[in-house]
Amino acid sequence: MDGSGSKRIRGGQAAPVRLRNAQVLNLLPFLFFLVCYAFAPRVVNEAQLTTIIYIGIYVLLAVGLNLLMGYAGQISLGHAAFFGIGAYTSGILTAKPIANEVIPGVSVGFAVLSAVALFLLLTRVSGWKLGVGIVLLVLLGWLHNLSSIAPAICAACAVVVMGVFGLVAKVGWSRACVSGAVLAILANVSKWFLRNTLERGGASPWTGLLVGIFLTAVISYLIGSQVLRLRGHYLAMATLAFGVIVEIVFRQWTAVTGGSSDGIFNIPPIQFFSCIPGFMRRFYEMAAGKTVDLRTQYYYLVWAFVFIAIVLAVNIVRSRVGRAFRAVHSSEQAAASLGVDTARYKVQVFVLSACMASVAGTLHAHNAGIGYIHPSEFGFMVSVELVVMVVLGGMASVWGSLFGAAAIQTLKDTLLDLEKTNPEFWGLKLQGLDPIVFGAVLIVVMIVLPQGLVRGFSDGLSALWRGAGRIKKQQGVG
Repeated sequence: MDGSGSKRIRGGQAAPVRLRNAQVLNLLPFLFFLVCYAFAPRVVNEAQLTTIIYIGIYVLLAVGLNLLMGYAGQISLGHAAFFGIGAYTSGILTAKPIANEVIPGVSVGFAVLSAVALFLLLTRVSGWKLGVGIVLLVLLGWLHNLSSIAPAICAACAVVVMGVFGLVAKVGWSRACVSGAVLAILANVSKWFLRNTLERGGASPWTGLLVGIFLTAVISYLIGSQVLRLRGHYLAMATLAFGVIVEIVFRQWTAVTGGSSDGIFNIPPIQFFSCIPGFMRRFYEMAAGKTVDLRTQYYYLVWAFVFIAIVLAVNIVRSRVGRAFRAVHSSEQAAASLGVDTARYKVQVFVLSACMASVAGTLHAHNAGIGYIHPSEFGFMVSVELVVMVVLGGMASVWGSLFGAAAIQTLKDTLLDLEKTNPEFWGLKLQGLDPIVFGAVLIVVMIVLPQGLVRGFSDGLSALWRGAGRIKKQQGVG
């Protein structure tokens, strides 16, 4: 009995030790990341630092998309649209104040989108009730756009009309009233904000970042709550259509976005060091081993966001929410039978992924030394690149997103350098090869390494370790 009791005690003591060892191993990648983050500017030149900044922006995009595709199993071929919404929102607010005559329409459109999203969130309606509610909110928004009607009268009309509709349609009159009130408030607040921004000549990039996240969250909720009812290739086609529509808006809405001919230029960089305490500036200067210029500041800013995104994603994956995502990925019917609200979790991860893309878009728009965006930077091919990054790095692997983004950005730079030499093969000019190369990479990875670089490499190491253990055991027996 004493012997068995001592074994139980030893086993009980070993379990916490194993747990602590596992926690230390889980922290090692983050510690390695922070060391590389701090000292990278010491060992790279300016061109390499620029590449690393772009890799960081794409890592943000890939981490969000990996949560959506790799963990929740929802396909998106229009993720570049949210990337563009974040970039254009911040770019418009900071560098290209829109004309006075456009402000009322833009502010009302923003208010209508927000009110429709709130109406949908509060009432959870569908079918004809949703259609009528949207039509009423659009008409009330048009009423707000008429300068001859006082804002107080418009607000009262919005609350009363939506309240009556909520009562008649039996969707909750108080909830419908709230959506009408939000429409009235946001229409006036956004109009005041845009006019103020116009008078000042532009908003702060941090304001652009927050407004971009909010607008992206609203649009992604509206889109996700509807298209995520689809599955498989139907969902892929729906998200692809959304991405194409947004790109067309960027190209054609010249009064706001500059269109496809001009784009938006002179976007100011984010002054990172002016927003942090002095001791942090001294730490960065010590780590970089030199006076930190604007480019290096921007590197530290972008990769600080990457670190936050990775920490957030890892914690989500290991939480109850992450387990729900994986359950939805495995089988929606089985997850629903166990009490998982599959529709809610799918929309949540879609909105979170879109907001990460919006942050990446803002960082892209304010890139130090560039400050220019164009609709072609947010087209379908960018969405394809993001999917290839996720697949190459590893589906359902947060750290894989980092390696996938680094590999694809390096490949893009290589192709760009190749195009500058005007290469030919049997008289055929080898230019514009990006779609072919990315498609080939996707096919090869799906055939040879379907789990991606990180998971494939880790699985290979585990197999070698187990094989070495078996050989050792056999030699010991012999």
